[in-house]
Amino acid sequence: MKKILSAAILGLAISQPMAFAQEPSANTQESNVVSFDISKLYLGAGFNHNRIDSSSMFGGSDLDANGFQLFAGYEYGNRSGFDLATEFGLIQTDNFGSGGDDADGIWAAGVITKGLPEINSKLAGLLRIGYDINGDDGLFMGFGAQYRIHPQSVVRLEYVNKDLTQSYQLNAVYEF
Repeated sequence: MKKILSAAILGLAISQPMAFAQEPSANTQESNVVSFDISKLYLGAGFNHNRIDSSSMFGGSDLDANGFQLFAGYEYGNRSGFDLATEFGLIQTDNFGSGGDDADGIWAAGVITKGLPEINSKLAGLLRIGYDINGDDGLFMGFGAQYRIHPQSVVRLEYVNKDLTQSYQLNAVYEF
């Protein structure tokens, strides 16, 4: 319960500065209203391949585990050419080796995407920073690319570096 509460507080901390970073409207009464727009919500799911570099830390061999993740996000809009969002998710992995250790956990992240029309109008670069609880506890950072396959759907390929693990991810995202 303590970890879930910590994740909720972290998520609010990440999302609040972005929520209030909206440009003020001409009507001063509307500028103080914070609203939730369901069309900015999105859901995603994907597969991941996780690796622990045990050889450099413990002198053993590297350990691998596959898994999946489910997540939800909220887009805050475009600021200076960058799209801002917050994501919350759950990651589930197999055990690393025979030790029974896994990287299951919940996480929250701030995500920045930037369209790359110079290369392809459907392609965007992606950066994330967040915090993972229960699995590989601690801060994580990642980068990748997303490709729009439909007006409401993108496919992402990402590399995420966590405290102890490295994760290669393939995700599908549906935007409402």
